Amino acid sequence: MNVEAPVGSIARAQKVLSALADAPLGASLTEIMARTEFTKSTTHRVLASLQEVHYAYQDPDSRKYFLGSALAKLARVANRSDLAALAARSMRRLAGVSADTIFMSAPEGAASICVRRELGGFPIRTLTIDAGDRVPLGVGATGQALYAMTPERKRRAVAEANRRWMADFNYTPDLVEERCADFHTRGYALNPSIVIPGMSAVGLPIVTRSGRLVAAVGIGAINDRMSTDRIEGELVPLLRQEVAVLAEKFSILEGEGLI
Repeated sequence: MNVEAPVGSIARAQKVLSALADAPLGASLTEIMARTEFTKSTTHRVLASLQEVHYAYQDPDSRKYFLGSALAKLARVANRSDLAALAARSMRRLAGVSADTIFMSAPEGAASICVRRELGGFPIRTLTIDAGDRVPLGVGATGQALYAMTPERKRRAVAEANRRWMADFNYTPDLVEERCADFHTRGYALNPSIVIPGMSAVGLPIVTRSGRLVAAVGIGAINDRMSTDRIEGELVPLLRQEVAVLAEKFSILEGEGLI
């Protein structure tokens, strides 16, 4: 069996994708051949394969080739994976000290994506969302933290667009605006049993030195463990400490163009 053929195929696909990435306004077949130094038949074959999986497409008018939308999805997943890996140590510390469930979410358009969840040692766990789950921006403690740091015009448009979706989680555009105002009063996001009765959570956003909103981290638990005294005396200080660590880490990586 020839085990080297797939590697060669992947390498050729990578060269064509790189050529397309260097041509945001599109590239003709001849231009791709020149950039990759492939023959016409090889270039045609690679492009056909990439088009089948939507990694590339050809404009029917100009006949130029472009990167496909499926690659954007892969890039978003890769970026979320990076964030989850970078936050692992902080989230484990939070789960270990608090014994509660720790969530990390990242903004994606009108949605909040859970990129990581860490379980604490307390036997009754808050499992409202898991890694990979999408909820409307503004829903849940981490979603509220992200929403509160979004410019007003954008967040109101998002809330209105998500009106029906929000209803699935017991939220409305008016309620997310109320929780946004509450965030700015308290200095942290509080989800007081809105999504699931008996379960509450708090969250804080992670913002880099440049002002980029990267993600939010939250702690969720049953209401018996979420008294105001514990939230403000223990949980929020823990969150602030780890959020500061992550904000600095992400700021350095952002400066190096790695996130």
